[in-house]
Parts: sequence; C-alpha cells; structure tokens
Amino acid sequence: MDNRAGKRPDKNLVMSRLIYQFPLSLYCEKTRWNLDWKKLDWQPVNLIPGPHAFRAWSLARQRSLPILVDGKNRIGDSTDIALYLESIYPQHALLPADSRQRLEILALENEFDALGTDVRRCVWSLAVDSPDIDVLFFRGYDNEQRRLGHWMRPALRQMIRHTFDVWPGPVERSWQTIYSTLEKLEARLQGDIDRYLVGDTFTLADLTAACMLAPLVGPVGSPWPDERIPDAALGASEELRRHLRERIAGQWVIRIYAEHRQGNA
Repeated sequence: MDNRAGKRPDKNLVMSRLIYQFPLSLYCEKTRWNLDWKKLDWQPVNLIPGPHAFRAWSLARQRSLPILVDGKNRIGDSTDIALYLESIYPQHALLPADSRQRLEILALENEFDALGTDVRRCVWSLAVDSPDIDVLFFRGYDNEQRRLGHWMRPALRQMIRHTFDVWPGPVERSWQTIYSTLEKLEARLQGDIDRYLVGDTFTLADLTAACMLAPLVGPVGSPWPDERIPDAALGASEELRRHLRERIAGQWVIRIYAEHRQGNA
C-alpha cells in the first residue's frame, strides 16, 4: 500500500482531496467525520460494491473502502487515514501529546473499530429481507445507480448475506459482542453521558465509538436517522432503536453526534 503517511503533500501538487467510498459504510462515515472535524475540503467518489474492488486495488492495493487520495498520497483503512491526518494536518487534534492517553485512546479506537463488523452484520440482518432493500442500500448514489439496484434486488440480498456473513449463528454472536461492548462503554461513562472516553475532550476514541454504534441508534447528523431509512426497513429495527436510545450508551452516542458532528459538518 502506498500511504507514505509521513510525507507532507507539496502544496503546489495537491489535487482535489477525494474519498473513494460507499455512502452508508460505517468506516467511510468515520473518515468523513475525521476530515470534517479537521475542516479539510474533500469530495466523495461513490463506488458500486463488487466492481469497486478493481478501482480500490488500482488505488491502494486493497479491496476495501474508504481510500483517501490526498495529492500524491493514497491511504486505505479508516484508522490509517486517521493517523495520517493527525500527522499531516495537526489542527483540531484527535490525539493528545500525552503518550499514556494516546495509547489508551488508540486501544479503545481499535476495539470500537473492530465492533463495526458486528454492527454492520446485525444491522443488515434486520434489513436484508425488506422490500425496500435496494432503496436503503443505494441511498446516496445517483439515479442511474439506484435504478440498477432496483433490478438487482434478489442478487443484492444474496450479496449482503455472503459479504457480511448475515447468517443466524454469526448474527447471534455479533449481538452478544455488541451488548457486551455496550456494557463496557456504560461502565466507563459511569452513568454520565457528558463524559468522554479518555480525558476531558473529544478524541478519536469518541469519534470511532459513536460512529460504529450510530447505525443501531440512528442519531441525527449521521447517515442513519429514522427519517432517512425506508419505512419497511425501519420497522424491523424501530423497537431496538427505542430501547438503545433509552440506554446511557445510546444517549451518549446521540450527544456526541449533536455536539461534535452536526455542528461541525
């Protein structure tokens, strides 16, 4: 992978800053938030799942998104992108200078980043059989891409099941992991939704945790609020969302988005 994270872009050579992404991806939202927090200009390039792999490989020798193109630098993986941005654009830092706190934040970031796989699997398990699965999956794409999604609904359902391992056993284990992590988060918050995970300021750990849990909670300012989910797809998760919003963890996610995403984006 050609990330050259320590090399500062030549201002005379910087092209448009691009994110190759899926609009609904948790990890792409994490990178968008990261860039917006640092007040950096960027433009999205939406790729179709499946064929995207060819473009991703040509850009960064990987098949997953997001990929950030920043001048001559090409960085894949949302965590690598976050570290690159901290190194090259230190304004509005998400990592402190204190080495102990920095290590603690990175450990939490890694834990919540991994949780995204479980959240993604469980969310799609609730939506995969919806008659509006194509409307949900292709939200954020252009009209031609959305029409393609409408005609490929049966294949789309199979792709989701196989790509995200949306089968009863893995889904059950993922729910167990999610609820275990929610309990750990709430223990760390000690009943106070105004707390941050490390120290007294918003950091990469808070950004990652809120982002990975947002598809379950549906905070305003995220890609997944109730009003942006088709009614048929929302129905299966409506009670779950109500339950999670009553929990300390859910209230914390809503607060983090309200204070650090909506007003910042």
